[in-house]
Amino acid sequence: MLYRVLIITFASLLSACASQITIIPDENKILLTEDTLVYEGMITGDAVLEAIRLVRTDGRQIKKLRITSEGGEMGSGIEFGYFVHELNLDVEVSQLCFSACANYILPAANHVLIKKDAMLGWHGGAKQDDEIWRRSVPASRWEEFSGYLTRLRLKETAFFDLIGVDQNITVYGQTIPNNCQFSQKTQGWIYSLSDMRAMGIKHIEMQGDELTTSTTYKDTEISTCLLPDIFK
Repeated sequence: MLYRVLIITFASLLSACASQITIIPDENKILLTEDTLVYEGMITGDAVLEAIRLVRTDGRQIKKLRITSEGGEMGSGIEFGYFVHELNLDVEVSQLCFSACANYILPAANHVLIKKDAMLGWHGGAKQDDEIWRRSVPASRWEEFSGYLTRLRLKETAFFDLIGVDQNITVYGQTIPNNCQFSQKTQGWIYSLSDMRAMGIKHIEMQGDELTTSTTYKDTEISTCLLPDIFK
């Protein structure tokens, strides 16, 4: 999901592209209820702007973001993360927080609550190795894409520096030995709560006895694996 959305977004910026692919995301659910912003669906520029506008124009004090998202555009995810950090919002994961959601929304939160049977998942970020990116980018477009990627990496680094969270949270699952994502052929990985706290997501708790490693969202099964503790 991360790679497809990012590359489509980049492709849409290339006016010289002869055959542009257009993806229309499913409609997002974005609303306010009491002191909570509810966001369900893909993280896209339009949807994030709508969520921010809704909060800005309503006038009430929002204290919490209740989110379910399969991820989406990395740049838009970072901007959404800045907004969560600015308002010092608590974040409640209702069903799924994967990819850009886990990368940028969870680390920005004041406090994170993972609801029972909800699933988190990481599977890479802007900082991941160029070789991984090359698998998803046509060779003829790499030079253009690499310039965009450089800017995105700088943006991501500035974000994590501001919020005080280890930027490698987006890539540890690709860089540590015996990566369970590759050995178990899952779409992503998760960290133990102790590792998340060690990386800077200090105020996080979950309902239930253990983190969920698979779920079905929009008729698609998404699987992760639990990495062994990195910080002991």
